[in-house]
Amino acid sequence: MSPRNVNKFNMDTRLSILSQLAQRVRGEQESSNGSVYGTRTRRKVLAVAVITDAGNPGHDASLLLPVPLVRVGSFMVCKGDHTTPTLEEGEVAIVWDQLELHTYIGGPQDATPIRYTITTEEEFSNTFLLAKVSFSLDISAKDSTSSIRNLVQSLTEQLESSAACFRLLYSKLVLQNNKGILSLGKPLSDSNEPVGSLSKSGTGNKKSSTPPMASFQFMFSRSVCPTTNAPVVRIDKRKTSILSALLNGEVLVYLRKTMAVSDVANLLSRGMVRQLHLAEHWLGKQLADTKLKGSLTPVNSVHFIVGHVVSVIYPDETEESYLEEYRKEVHKALLLPLNRPMIKRGNKQTQNHASTKSSVLTNTHVGLSSSNVNGIVRIVQGTYGYHHYMQDHFDDNKWGCAYRSLQTLVSWFKYQGYTDNPIPTHRDIQKCLADIGDKPSSFIGSKQWIGSTEVGYVLDNMFNVGSRFIYVSSGEELASYGRQLTMHFEIQGTPIMIGGGVLAHTIIGVDWSDETGDINFLILDPHYTGSEDLGVIQSKGWCGWKSLKFWKPGAYYNLCLPQRPHCV
Repeated sequence: MSPRNVNKFNMDTRLSILSQLAQRVRGEQESSNGSVYGTRTRRKVLAVAVITDAGNPGHDASLLLPVPLVRVGSFMVCKGDHTTPTLEEGEVAIVWDQLELHTYIGGPQDATPIRYTITTEEEFSNTFLLAKVSFSLDISAKDSTSSIRNLVQSLTEQLESSAACFRLLYSKLVLQNNKGILSLGKPLSDSNEPVGSLSKSGTGNKKSSTPPMASFQFMFSRSVCPTTNAPVVRIDKRKTSILSALLNGEVLVYLRKTMAVSDVANLLSRGMVRQLHLAEHWLGKQLADTKLKGSLTPVNSVHFIVGHVVSVIYPDETEESYLEEYRKEVHKALLLPLNRPMIKRGNKQTQNHASTKSSVLTNTHVGLSSSNVNGIVRIVQGTYGYHHYMQDHFDDNKWGCAYRSLQTLVSWFKYQGYTDNPIPTHRDIQKCLADIGDKPSSFIGSKQWIGSTEVGYVLDNMFNVGSRFIYVSSGEELASYGRQLTMHFEIQGTPIMIGGGVLAHTIIGVDWSDETGDINFLILDPHYTGSEDLGVIQSKGWCGWKSLKFWKPGAYYNLCLPQRPHCV
């Protein structure tokens, strides 16, 4: 390419940064540097993720990123002035100097500034389709890291050959690596159709921040032999140990909706190869770790959404505490916060929490009309379950509202990955309070109320979650705590239990005006006794915005504000 054409390419190239990545980089205060990963088309670079030089998970950190993300440049976080980065032609750079986000593109001689745009979650979802491939591989090798390495290399060669085939579930479409279309049927009419047509067979919501998904089944073509060499049999009479482990793999790959379907198989194959190399890391680690001696532990794929997909492999039935150091290094490598879990098993990605088998509705506030204060709106961060009277075939009508509010609080910590413990039953809660000496043993099995103080005791003793408390002498006094409640949802983001008189509710958001002092509360009401009907729950106000008049002026109110534990 001539210098004239290179200059034109740099001038025409557009850089876009995924909104969560821009937010993550702007939030970084310590100096750091590393690489930017994303996608590149003829005229556009989309920056999706970064990998820092600080994190060391023990393997190539780019294996955690989905295909087709590749290195597209570098990033740097500094304090104050910075020098123009050194870049190869076409590479981009993102520099955060604590005041402004600077972006550059490499030219034939020097890097030059380039403008950037922000790609929102919804725009990202509308551009890509998620493809999922589930597979199981029995990995058997001698008890040495070199043997495992050789086996993975052999499997990699097979996956990269035309023996790797993928069938789109619920269709006749079969794709073959390096060949394109092997068998053609509905929903496609020819191999040149764009990938976007596959979304008709997947699931997804146009308004969702998660791309729709198409599921494939991995198949191995026995008719394709990757080698023409004659088989050689060698008998080795030396004693040796053969170890075997099952890789329960699941690959997630981003497919640009405009790409041809015939090109999909190659990306799916590359995704499987990345999973194999992650499995190699953990199998080799087991050989050297006395805690995991014996038969190799099966390893499983787990996926997380941190603005983009992160795919991790964990040894099966391994305690979270054992994996903590690894998670810390992954957080460092991907520039994730070091004070909250994002890749624990409890954080694993599902297409939609509400579509799981749980009988409890989640995030029932989504779709509500906005509040009329027009102030600072802060809502609970993440996912929670709506627990209320009469659920689980248990009659707690007129006495269990605080228990149900506590269950909602616990569900938030479960969905955000802070705990693997189950949602406590009424009896579990009562037994906890009796065990710590707050209540007599006769309290267990009773229909006695609990308040915000008891809620805090249970969170602390059963889930290691501390709480802050606010006490007010009247409902009207809650208006004076608008700033504190706003900051709680902004910093902690957890739902709040509030008890007053004989009633308990859950606050999941506020709309507060710092100019007028007006405030509305987004309330989740545990006194609802009906079925899991979102339309009824929203239209009848069981989940909705309430004014200050909702609280009784002559009642005392106690608020339990759970605090996020600092952990990964």
